[in-house]
Amino acid sequence: MDDKYVSFEKFFLKYKNLIIRIVVDRSGDYQLAQEICQLTYEKFYKNMDKVKPGMEKVWLIRCAQNALIDYYRKARVKREVYTEDIPPAEVGNLLVDKSIECREERIDRRNLAGKILSEVRRVNVQWYDVLMIHCVEELPHAEAARRLQISETVFRARLSRARAYVRKNFEEEYRKL
Repeated sequence: MDDKYVSFEKFFLKYKNLIIRIVVDRSGDYQLAQEICQLTYEKFYKNMDKVKPGMEKVWLIRCAQNALIDYYRKARVKREVYTEDIPPAEVGNLLVDKSIECREERIDRRNLAGKILSEVRRVNVQWYDVLMIHCVEELPHAEAARRLQISETVFRARLSRARAYVRKNFEEEYRKL
């Protein structure tokens, strides 16, 4: 294997979840996030030699953001073509309404996540640590357990208990979103 591929794989494994999470956060669409991530890493592989060392993360984030903007621009053009029978003022209103609706949903999800995390932290700090490392930072079980300096079995048990607590106390609110 050549050095470029090894270097690419290192950055892919390190930042792919971050890129997906950023795009999902802004779009609310996991499949779109995967597509944007793929496009981002294709561009990254082609331009790796031009990216300054230490700036890879910033480059990847900016590239993903630009790809998402391009996607929405192209989608807007397609929507305008499909809505020729609707007066332009109403099309603009539909796009604004949809954008506001998506933004409100994201804000509601963020607020609920914050509420859940603060409640879990209040109830059991160990559960909070496990949720933060696994669900927010998205570390695999083994690596998360190592970071918390506990066995993987203990990590899994705490994660299971934390999830059960969240389901029991927040399932109804989550379903309303």
